[in-house]
Amino acid sequence: MSAPLWQFWDTIILLGILQGFILSAMLYRSRRQPANRYLSLLIFLITLACVNIYCIDAPWLDAHPVLTGLASYLPLVIVMPMGPLIWLYVRASTDAQFQMTDRYRRHFLTTIIDLLPYCLVLVADIGVATLTVSATQRSYISNLVDQYNVYADIPRWMSTTVYCWMALQYLRRQQTMAGNHPWLRQFLYGFLAFCGIWLLYLIPYAIPATRQSLLETFNWYPIFVPLAILIYWLGMKGYLVGLSGTPRAEEGDKAATPMPRLQDESIERWLPRLTSVMESDKLYLDPELTVAQLAASADLTPKLVSTLLNQHLGKSFSTFVNEYRLAAFRQRVVEQPASNLTISGIAAECGFSSPATFQRIFKQMTGTTPSQYIQQARRSEEQAAQG
Repeated sequence: MSAPLWQFWDTIILLGILQGFILSAMLYRSRRQPANRYLSLLIFLITLACVNIYCIDAPWLDAHPVLTGLASYLPLVIVMPMGPLIWLYVRASTDAQFQMTDRYRRHFLTTIIDLLPYCLVLVADIGVATLTVSATQRSYISNLVDQYNVYADIPRWMSTTVYCWMALQYLRRQQTMAGNHPWLRQFLYGFLAFCGIWLLYLIPYAIPATRQSLLETFNWYPIFVPLAILIYWLGMKGYLVGLSGTPRAEEGDKAATPMPRLQDESIERWLPRLTSVMESDKLYLDPELTVAQLAASADLTPKLVSTLLNQHLGKSFSTFVNEYRLAAFRQRVVEQPASNLTISGIAAECGFSSPATFQRIFKQMTGTTPSQYIQQARRSEEQAAQG
């Protein structure tokens, strides 16, 4: 590739970097569409990766040893969080009550794959400065990091591709929901197309026999020029969609659009998933369980969960959960009649937030008090034993 053409592509990447920092800041500060914060972080990480590739061959960087050393420690290539951010952006865009929880934060633990080489370089240079690492050992660590970075692109590509596919499947399951689906589908198809380009580059790059000729002929432009284009497209389109979209719906908002009536095949597919997570994960034992948490565990939306309960089961979310808690209480007092716990203690273990709430719900749903129920259950056991 000729030098003028390389300079042209460098200019495209540089403009993408400038645009990326501006758009990521605008999106992050956007309050109208909270999902834009995930898109903002995604664009910011892409921009950092473009900064890294732009600086690799920059002559001004080589002329300043301090900047060169600093670039070795700054984690600019952070790719593993991109897949989870894509997935979370789609979920938050289709779910007005979506909240970041520890369940979702765990998806970012794989970031250690990106941070490990920077940590190794930092530790090695500290060792050289303190005379605990020799120059030969430092050179060995540098070569090891270079090899690591080559093959670390494989899990990076896999992560981005898998999360894009997961987000697309999730979007297809929300076929009864209104919102920004056309844009979200374009968003995911754009990233999947990029993953296809990345794979075509990654295969010869991962093979030692073809790696050097690939870099000499194309450098990293087949990857980072599309990334720069993605920055333009994602940032502008995402920001405009955020401006035209509706703010996050507040709980109990009467102006919210009602969910259309579900088809029988949809109910048969989603309701078993809902009851399964309640029974297998025992979510009802959490006294602070919300419809959003239940929906997240079932991989549904809160609005869809409420519709399933209201339209098909004819009950509210609180009634649905409290029925499981009451069943757990009944089973507990029958199986362990000699328990040292008080009635209130057993109720707390079954997910009720307070004794008063438990007493009220128990009386309301069974027509008797907990003490009366326990006495009746024990008399029935005694009569059965005598008989």
